[in-house]
Amino acid sequence: MQACEVHQCGVLEDIYIESLRTMALDGCGQVCKFMLIIFNILFVLAGLAMFCGGLYLRFSAEGPYNLDLKTNHFIVVVSVLIVIGAVLLLAACAGDYGSCSENKSALGVYTILLIILATLAIIAGVLSFTNIREFSNHVGEFYATIYAQYLIKKDWIRSIILKLFHNMFDCCGLGGTVQTIMQETDTCPQRYSLLGISISTSSSCVTVILADLQASSVLGVFLGIAGAMIVTVACASVIWHQASRSVSSPPPYVILSSSIPLTPSPYHSSSPLTDSAEDV
Repeated sequence: MQACEVHQCGVLEDIYIESLRTMALDGCGQVCKFMLIIFNILFVLAGLAMFCGGLYLRFSAEGPYNLDLKTNHFIVVVSVLIVIGAVLLLAACAGDYGSCSENKSALGVYTILLIILATLAIIAGVLSFTNIREFSNHVGEFYATIYAQYLIKKDWIRSIILKLFHNMFDCCGLGGTVQTIMQETDTCPQRYSLLGISISTSSSCVTVILADLQASSVLGVFLGIAGAMIVTVACASVIWHQASRSVSSPPPYVILSSSIPLTPSPYHSSSPLTDSAEDV
């Protein structure tokens, strides 16, 4: 009977400690937990786009008759996208698990990965700011490769990438006149139809990228990405500290809340000491 009561006490204690774990976060911790979930959803979407899109671009750049449409520059850029996407996905999964279960190990891995990514974003932003001409050349070369591949492949992923470039820089391919002659105006932002012919008035994208890409804008993008990661690191740290504080020091009355009776059981045999005490 006492063994059953001790087991029941242990179960109740485990349930109470688990309830302490779930109630470990105060108002600030709950806000950080909500922000962490939102940011991790965005990180998952971005990581999936970079990882899956990079893999697709890397292994679908074969033209007809085994024509190789990959340049060394293109391979490097796509490989970087794949690696960053994989790390971002891993970090987002660790962050979601750590924030929902308040697991300190997962939150620690999440924090380390985001600190690394934020540091790389800051370094990339500073290098791009100080070498904006070289960075513009890299962006222009990557666009030219994607554009050349799209003219042959006509796939929707490259079409989306081109539309992002065209809407961002207000340009289209080789320029409105050439695009109109080629009738390749599907991804052009500025176009109209005349007698059933699609006409584009956009400028050449490579020229616009090399001329209009501003160093301050590039630095702002990289610092914005790093800032979002630093905010998530701060939120993860708040959750980590509050979970550690609540679980590591449970109230002392947990042990005293057992239902073991203090009076001796009638089935319990008396010891010699109790018998001598009763005689006295």
